[in-house]
Amino acid sequence: MNVNLDTFNRQLAGLTGRFADLGAKLAEAAREMQDGGAPPAEALVEALAAARAEFVELLAEIVAAAESLGVAVPDHVESAKSLEPVLAAMVASTAAMVAATDARRRRAAFDEIRGRILGIYDRIAGIHHEGDETFAPLVALQTSAKEAKAAALALTEATTDQARALMEAAGPFADLLTMLESTEALDDEKFSALEESVSTAFGRPIAVAVGRGRLLLPGQAPPAAEPESPPEPVRVSDAMRVPEPVRAPEPIVAPPPPPQEPKRPSQEKLERVPALHYEPPAAAQPAVPRGEPSAPDETAQWWLAAWARWSGWKNTLAYPEAVREELSKYPYLLSVPIQQSPEFEEGLLAYGYSIIMEHVEKQKPGSVGNALNNLKTAQTKPVGTQLYEYLVTEGRLTETYPDFLKTVLLAAVPEPGPWVQARIIHSKDDTRVFQRPTPRLGETEQTAKRFLAENQRFTEHTFSASLPPLTSRFFLIQAELKDAHGVEVKLKIDGAPSDSGLVVTVPAAGKATKVEARRLSAEGTALPGIGRDHRAVWFAVFNADAERETQFQLGLTLRKDVRGMKK
Repeated sequence: MNVNLDTFNRQLAGLTGRFADLGAKLAEAAREMQDGGAPPAEALVEALAAARAEFVELLAEIVAAAESLGVAVPDHVESAKSLEPVLAAMVASTAAMVAATDARRRRAAFDEIRGRILGIYDRIAGIHHEGDETFAPLVALQTSAKEAKAAALALTEATTDQARALMEAAGPFADLLTMLESTEALDDEKFSALEESVSTAFGRPIAVAVGRGRLLLPGQAPPAAEPESPPEPVRVSDAMRVPEPVRAPEPIVAPPPPPQEPKRPSQEKLERVPALHYEPPAAAQPAVPRGEPSAPDETAQWWLAAWARWSGWKNTLAYPEAVREELSKYPYLLSVPIQQSPEFEEGLLAYGYSIIMEHVEKQKPGSVGNALNNLKTAQTKPVGTQLYEYLVTEGRLTETYPDFLKTVLLAAVPEPGPWVQARIIHSKDDTRVFQRPTPRLGETEQTAKRFLAENQRFTEHTFSASLPPLTSRFFLIQAELKDAHGVEVKLKIDGAPSDSGLVVTVPAAGKATKVEARRLSAEGTALPGIGRDHRAVWFAVFNADAERETQFQLGLTLRKDVRGMKK
């Protein structure tokens, strides 16, 4: 039950008991007035006045809470007894709202699973054989993909087991796509495992054709030497596409999630499906921003969703587990403004902000549960705005947001990790810079540039964007080398040097150190040891202002020579 509703019931029960006690005393005083003309005691009059004031205050709080839940309140409520049906209706409304949202969430999860699987089969249909258009093993493979796609389309609803079966059936097809798109990025062990999966599912000739570069996706050319790219700044608008493996959607579960069985091998394989040509279902697109809310219940949807999710896991999950669970569903959560979160993923993304509810609760225990009690009925501000301001105030978010972000990153890095605006893969021979082609939050596509010349690689790569209030953007450098290279970091917010960022280092294999996070310096931050000491470095840029949007520019300068660099 909602903490506030439980509080209301206790307050109402206590007030009803006091009224009964005062009624008996008042009846006795009435007899004394009638028999002897003695007026009521001053203490009794004061107690009656206090009880009435408490009733009026409780009535106002319940009316405000009922409006936020869309529950109608009778025009004339004149007794504590008449409030009981209102509270019962609020409990029923809350339960119905949670049930409806859970149903939408399950449906959206199934649609996402099926959409990604259909995308896999569509891409399989586009594979062609270089030099043999009637290559029999490929024809058989594509026929199997067509049949599997038809089976997926035939399912309009699915149980968890059925959804898992769909994912497992798509696993070998996903492995084939990974081999076709990511061969250069795979080490021998991973390539061998994929080759075995493809050979088992489709026959050895298919695996051999892939290894020889005979099977190609639309737009792919036979293997050839790649010309060196001319030097130019790295920009979001760069248009060379490269693949990036992504995780497959998790099985459908109803919150709070029950313990999951260990992933099956075919499900783990599906998580390597490249996302280059995948277009998410319409449900994954941000909705058209709404205008001014027409009713308080609309403006408070982000609060109700986050509160419902937080209430579901706060007593069963440790905070790091909850963080990993929420970011595994929606990695771009922290890049979406809190009040706009219901406009994404059909409102389901707002559930993820349960993690900030927990942060606020730690700053001031009991504050989340008492939020609705603190609404002002005379306020002209929408309920959602009042709740946002309350969250900011009680959680001291302008001050504590960097600590919140640091805690989240230490829990989520390296896996599942947040959605990145850009990432750099740096190796001994080349440097590849990947970026999102559009400013859409949650964008799955990437564009890239590959740099071979040292004057292109060991230079400053700059990235910029706007940051709405209480949001963050993330960047990643992955190192594929044994030597120690370095990076120098410079951050500007609204044109001025700033420390509004974090750097998180992931140790290289064999290093005893743990994942570490620290604040960027406004004067610039140097980080030697990339490759030798750190296999990955994450950067977070944040806006801790609760009201104002800012603009940032992040400069990452790669250094081959780390002499003189100090942390």
